[in-house]
Amino acid sequence: MKRALLVSGLIITGLVQAEPETIEDDVHPWLNSEKMKTTTEEIEVIDPNELPESIRNLPELVEKIQIEQAAADSPYVLLPHRPNYVLPFTYQSRPDNREWDRLLDEVSGDDSEVDNGEFEHLEAVFQISIKYVLAEGLFNKYSRLEVGYTNRSFWQAYNDKISKPFRETNHEPELMLSWRPQHIDWVEHAAISLNHQSNGQTSSLSRSWNRIILEGASVVGKGIWVVRAWWRIPEEKEGEPFDPSDNDNPDIDDYMGPGELYYLRVMDKHTLSVMARNNFNFDENRGAIQLDWSFPLTKRLKGYVQYFNGYGESLIDYNRYQERFGIGIKLSDWI
Repeated sequence: MKRALLVSGLIITGLVQAEPETIEDDVHPWLNSEKMKTTTEEIEVIDPNELPESIRNLPELVEKIQIEQAAADSPYVLLPHRPNYVLPFTYQSRPDNREWDRLLDEVSGDDSEVDNGEFEHLEAVFQISIKYVLAEGLFNKYSRLEVGYTNRSFWQAYNDKISKPFRETNHEPELMLSWRPQHIDWVEHAAISLNHQSNGQTSSLSRSWNRIILEGASVVGKGIWVVRAWWRIPEEKEGEPFDPSDNDNPDIDDYMGPGELYYLRVMDKHTLSVMARNNFNFDENRGAIQLDWSFPLTKRLKGYVQYFNGYGESLIDYNRYQERFGIGIKLSDWI
């Protein structure tokens, strides 16, 4: 299959090349019984010279920017926002039933009549994250307004005793304005977003908060540093667990802190990353760290290993220490 890219008015063909009579070189012979006729199309992508030298030194990031920019114009495409992945097997160190038990006790009025079962250590975790470009070039040619949505679910997929429920699902819609600072050489990307995160529950299971998040990213060699700082939009100071109209989690800042630091490193076709948070309260210090490793399996799929340690892995467990190890696949990565 031939493909043509239009870069600054120049048509470049053969960037993706295969014989016209084949579908893909690596398709198994028993799946390649019919021939597919192909044609050449022109696709406009960003000229690499529009990008800072630091980004051009990271070809994987250049390719992501070019493809995302070209795909954003298509009405048939939703862009990946954060990584999309499936971890079929994860082990959590401290499964906790207390919130569910408290709710059932309140509803039934008699805990002896209700058996909620127990959550198991083994569960599946997956994340779906998409975004859509609303407008470009708002105040300069590098600015963009986007809307995004991230869904992260924790599924007791192997727990037959309680009918394999989704233990927790976190929903995170956000409105994002991004741009490239013109007078700060060491910051290649900046963004501000209005962010809502909720687990969609009610009564004592409800967790939610609203934030304004400021983000900056810097490319250094084969690595990317990202700093995210947030300010929580104030709510009621106190929370009544069974009143859904008040503050569901008044102390969440004590566990999630004021932001997070993220570092991603590209090593050949492998990607290593670390995320760190801290509340900077040295009397009652709490934080979290997450380590990720992704590696190629096929041309489209990556293997994925994740380790988490600390607080705030999910909203229902924001104030409980958790440790988790998981393995699975990544459908889309940061780069």
